[in-house]
Amino acid sequence: MKISSQYVFDYQKRLYIPQPYASASSKRRISLPEYVGKGYGTFWKWKGRYRVCKGSRASKKSKTTALWYIVNLMKYPEANLLVVRKVFRTLKDSCFTELKWAINRLGVQEFWEIKESPLEMTYKPTGQKIYFRGLDDPLKVTSITVEHGYLCWMWINISVHIIKINFSNCWDTLT
Repeated sequence: MKISSQYVFDYQKRLYIPQPYASASSKRRISLPEYVGKGYGTFWKWKGRYRVCKGSRASKKSKTTALWYIVNLMKYPEANLLVVRKVFRTLKDSCFTELKWAINRLGVQEFWEIKESPLEMTYKPTGQKIYFRGLDDPLKVTSITVEHGYLCWMWINISVHIIKINFSNCWDTLT
């Protein structure tokens, strides 16, 4: 069953469970600032093409990013996400786990199908997907297409090892 933006986000940044999936008595409101924490308001509200998040270890960069992607995938029913790291084998213990954490933190795990082989997440109500790729095999990153909607976002989890990257060329290669 397709739903439009029945996950409604009001101006106070509250997430409402859509009616087909929640009874009136079990409808929940989640205050996103409580989940995101302080210091990432600019990151959360940024409207530019590139969203860069830098900081030291344990500064909530990946947690905030994972929450942002899960919330916005549920908000925009045509959007899909590609997550990229330098080496594919490190994705499961990093970004994949962060996204699972975000799904659980928001309490929406019943709406997500999470597969480890292939590494992939699917938002059940709309069929949107989160794909995972490593830059260690460049051919697996090019010409990625999605079954439903559009590939809207790419989370490039950069470490100090990938500091010379042209974001524009990377995105243009994929689209």
